[in-house]
Amino acid sequence: MTVEAGVVQARAPHAPARALAATVVVVTGALAAHTWAGGTVPTGPGLALVATVVMAGGLLLFTREVPLWALLPVVGAAQLGLHESFGLVAEHTLHPGHAAVASPDQGWTWQMVAAHVFVTLLTAVLWWAGRRAAAYAVWLRVHPQLVVVAELRRRRADVLVRVSLVHLLVAPRRGPPLAVRPT
Repeated sequence: MTVEAGVVQARAPHAPARALAATVVVVTGALAAHTWAGGTVPTGPGLALVATVVMAGGLLLFTREVPLWALLPVVGAAQLGLHESFGLVAEHTLHPGHAAVASPDQGWTWQMVAAHVFVTLLTAVLWWAGRRAAAYAVWLRVHPQLVVVAELRRRRADVLVRVSLVHLLVAPRRGPPLAVRPT
């Protein structure tokens, strides 16, 4: 039995919020991976441009149901695009005369590939966990828990046993029933 709910509406009412959450996770993860692997960091306007493009892609993607098997390739393509765009919008402080002294572009080192693959998998897992948590929250909203009122038990001394019920309390024996005397 699965708790995960599916989208049944033609329009997704929370698509902008989902796209914004995905943009924050994808861009932050790509920026951390790129920086960890020794890549260049984009400038503020360049990062805003990249985040806007990712947000637009997220709006296109999250207006309909996204199966989990399709999420991993989409996030991987986003990481590839972000890696390349970080190199394009990064701050270049080299003067033309220093081009001969500058080291060649690092590009796709094994650290860069490992960092972006890790962030791709982490993003997919976070998105899957977020969908499960949202589905569980919807399930709790639709199926509220029943309120259980505790029943107070009387103390043994307060319990009065009727004489007619005494026959039910006596252990069964052979022979005729015992006479019960009212007290």
